[in-house]
Amino acid sequence: KKNVTNFINGAAILSVAGIIVKILGAIFRIPLTNIIGSEGMGIYQLAYPMYSFLLVISSAGFPVAISRLVARAVNTGDYRLANRTFCLSKVLMFALGFAAMAILAIFSGLIAQKQGNADSKYVLLAIAPAILFVSVLSAYRGYFQGMQNMIPTAVSQIIEQFIKLIAGLGFALYFVRFGKLWGAVGAVAGVMLSELVALIYIVILYNGKKKEILSDIHSMQIQTARISSKQIIKDVVMIALPVAIGSAILPLVSMIDQLIVINGLKDIIADIDGLPFNVQSIIKYAEKNNVIIDSAMSMTQIASEFPVIYEKFVTSLATSLYGIMSGTCSPITALPLIFSTSLAISIVPAVSQAHAKRNAADVRRKSSTSLRLTTLITFPCAIGLCVLAEPIIKILYSNYSEWEMLIAIKCLRVMSMTVLALPIIHAATAILQGLGKQNIPVINLALGAVLIKIPLTYFLTKIPSLNIIGAAIGTIAIFVFAAILDVASVKYFTGFRLEIMQTFVKPLISSLIMGAVALVTYIMLNKALGHIIISMGAAIIAGVIIYFAMALITHSIKKKDLEFIPKGELIAAKLSRFLD
Repeated sequence: KKNVTNFINGAAILSVAGIIVKILGAIFRIPLTNIIGSEGMGIYQLAYPMYSFLLVISSAGFPVAISRLVARAVNTGDYRLANRTFCLSKVLMFALGFAAMAILAIFSGLIAQKQGNADSKYVLLAIAPAILFVSVLSAYRGYFQGMQNMIPTAVSQIIEQFIKLIAGLGFALYFVRFGKLWGAVGAVAGVMLSELVALIYIVILYNGKKKEILSDIHSMQIQTARISSKQIIKDVVMIALPVAIGSAILPLVSMIDQLIVINGLKDIIADIDGLPFNVQSIIKYAEKNNVIIDSAMSMTQIASEFPVIYEKFVTSLATSLYGIMSGTCSPITALPLIFSTSLAISIVPAVSQAHAKRNAADVRRKSSTSLRLTTLITFPCAIGLCVLAEPIIKILYSNYSEWEMLIAIKCLRVMSMTVLALPIIHAATAILQGLGKQNIPVINLALGAVLIKIPLTYFLTKIPSLNIIGAAIGTIAIFVFAAILDVASVKYFTGFRLEIMQTFVKPLISSLIMGAVALVTYIMLNKALGHIIISMGAAIIAGVIIYFAMALITHSIKKKDLEFIPKGELIAAKLSRFLD
């Protein structure tokens, strides 16, 4: 009973920390974009997929593996084996982290060239030490989790995000005076510092508990297991490897995306409407680089006589477009995903419990309810972001030039559609995890990357009328593809009846009506008042009221759905006459 209580409390602590981390992470990028601009954000984003990929290889799965082995040893009373497992794992994680850091540092120049922007080598160098810090940090987190103490992991995660928010923005604000590149480097340095501070915190915490650890070892009443160091390391790697492979898919796709997007955009930059691709703009750009260009020259002559500055100018515009998609629009579309992530956290234990009791009917009911609740919550968010994209961009990114705003608005309208599909993936993945089928969503996502995402991005990005929107469409396509396969997998393994009308059609119709009301409200009030914030606020309030009314009218919400929501029974009692 005590173990079950510890598990539930630990899961709750990690869940709350995870939500806080996601909120802080999403908030961080909005002011950062205003500080370093779309080009700086594009450079900043170029560091992340490679960093994430090497980070996954060096640390993903290892906290889980270490915690499982430590917990297994502790449950038998073998505290010496638990401590040995941690100490060996720490050495292993240091070695892997150091190797990954060295690889990124040594090949930073080559990677930057392949990405299409040679300047990104500086952000890659700045982020490299963070891989070592996180790798060692993961060993400590795994140990504490194995000891059923989730607080160090939760607190260290919050420390990471808080330091990143303060130091990242502070460094960016200071160094941007030397150029957008150095503003991006400053932001990345803040990320690196955040990982170091989190590591220092957890090391101090561990050292403070050393007496207690040694006391447990000395008071052992059993003979410690005779397991070789080689076998312990092998066990850690074998448990961690499948998780690492699954976690590496999205960073790997993002890396390939980078190679395609910026290089593809550079080839068509002269044909993209709305960009400041003209003689006046390149002359201003050249002056910042201490190069004087005669205003009587044409773009063709400039490209011929000043190939270096021309290439940098083209790269700058392509990087800005990439920054608008990945650094401007992605954080906005990530905010609604906090709801689906939070819901997914509650789905896993609910389905796991029903599955463990072999209650197939309960598994089917909870699976159906989970998907329906997900679409009820996230569909209106997607439509809301789409119809209110203009005021959202204008309010959050007021420093943008006119052309940057126009592209960002168009891009957000398209990328808002990811909020229709990605939450369904979260819900279906949670259900499959509860059923012990955690590898299936990984396989589905990998198939989507190979068959859908990479080919679509490659061809669509090269169409001048689409340009960066082509990459956004590729992202939507992979999520839609994976969502369909995930839901089909849930249906196959649970046998639940997929209520298309109740799960998808009714929430979508309610959301579209809500979107129309919100858009009309915004346009009319903005025309009458000329105040964008008040107009958008009123539009959101009107949209929420209309959506809630439509959800009740269409009977989209059911009493049994509310059991997944905190205090759901109280809400159900208040609305009992409207609910089935």
